[in-house]
Amino acid sequence: MQFFSFAPMLESMPGYLEPFGLVHLIALGFFVFLGGLIVIFREKLCDVKRERVILLIATVVALVFEASYHLIQYLTLDYYEFLRHLIPFELCGITLWLSVALCISKNRTIFELLYFWGIGALVSLLFADDDGAGPDRWRFYQYFGTHGYIVLTIVFFAAVRGFSIKFRSFVKAIVILFPITIGMRIFDLVFSKPPYKFNFMFLVSPPDISTPLDSFGHGWGYYFAFVALGLALMFVAYLPWPIARLFRRTRAGLK
Repeated sequence: MQFFSFAPMLESMPGYLEPFGLVHLIALGFFVFLGGLIVIFREKLCDVKRERVILLIATVVALVFEASYHLIQYLTLDYYEFLRHLIPFELCGITLWLSVALCISKNRTIFELLYFWGIGALVSLLFADDDGAGPDRWRFYQYFGTHGYIVLTIVFFAAVRGFSIKFRSFVKAIVILFPITIGMRIFDLVFSKPPYKFNFMFLVSPPDISTPLDSFGHGWGYYFAFVALGLALMFVAYLPWPIARLFRRTRAGLK
């Protein structure tokens, strides 16, 4: 069935998802709405039973999306293309499983890593790298469902559980992620030729859609420019936390 097709869609095809078009903005707005509800009703969501049910339902839905993604690809794609998508070495794949682990364990260290590494999921939502699949394709719901789950898990544990980020969280995320990217780039280069054509985390070349990575050149220069951009985004993600703490201390001192 065409609904379950994972073939890339062309811009001229009906149903093509235009980045930042109306359908894309509606999808983004939906997750902003859900995130807003989590923040507004965070005190009511603190109930242990209610929290357990919400996290369980969200995790099951995300895993069903992920399992269906690989099953459909197994049935419709050639072996090596299926293998590229099955191996969970993409940052979004890693953060999906970190999200599952966080929902189960409630571990603060996992939250710290997920908070910074989950930037990839947020960027993926913004640039909609789903091969142009619109609402008439299962891929659309799977893509936004799994990436949205990652972002909303971060929002949930920050707003409801009160998990926070400190400077050592920022350092920890960098210290762990940087050597992983080095190893992953070497792995990508070893298997960059057909039939494998690995490019996990886009550490060898940019994605097919238009992104700021297109201007970073090629080779190791591209990699280090990419890493620099990642560090900058992680630092920007860190900044609201010390600013919020400073604001609270200042307000408390004025009382």
